[in-house]
Amino acid sequence: MMIRTRTALCVLACGAGMLAPAWAQSVGAPARSASAAAPSAAAGLAPTAQVGGQPLKLNGKGVRYRALAKVYEIGLYASARVSSLEQFLAAPGAKRFQLVTLRELSGDALGVAMVQGMQDNAPAAERAKLINQMTLLSKVFADEPKVAPGSTLTIDLLPGRGAVLTLNGRQMVEPIADPLFFPAAARIWLGPRPVDFILKDALLGIESKKPEAG
Repeated sequence: MMIRTRTALCVLACGAGMLAPAWAQSVGAPARSASAAAPSAAAGLAPTAQVGGQPLKLNGKGVRYRALAKVYEIGLYASARVSSLEQFLAAPGAKRFQLVTLRELSGDALGVAMVQGMQDNAPAAERAKLINQMTLLSKVFADEPKVAPGSTLTIDLLPGRGAVLTLNGRQMVEPIADPLFFPAAARIWLGPRPVDFILKDALLGIESKKPEAG
């Protein structure tokens, strides 16, 4: 546990792009990978979800690839149609990211990758304020030695409670009440430096432009 926590703290101290696991990032800066928009054959995300007693609709979904291998499928659920991070965060009521793993992952690697994504996209003024929450996130995932294929991770925002993380229906940690946490988590996929730009477009229901022939 001490080694894993030190790894997470090094991510926070060293900045972007140094320690994220290979499966979680594109080569170099985040790129518009054509494979990210490919349809998923292995996992399904329901068109609706009940979150905190509120019905939400699937806004968009996509698959994260690494070296042509599927890593996870992820969907974004909101109470109203959104096409930007700002609209998503401003949408009333509950919100959800739902991630379904398509290969075996280590919880430690998944946690470090999420911390890295938060660090990459956090406004400079918020980074110091998020250190405790990002360290908590890394510790929570470090307690999961393996995340099997087909596992479901949800990151919910419940009004009045905060952010709730569940893995296969089991709540991983007490609700995180810090109002900065959920927006920071949302920026992993929807921020200015998302894990994949085409995956970001897919979650926001934006049709990615195809290169012109000729």
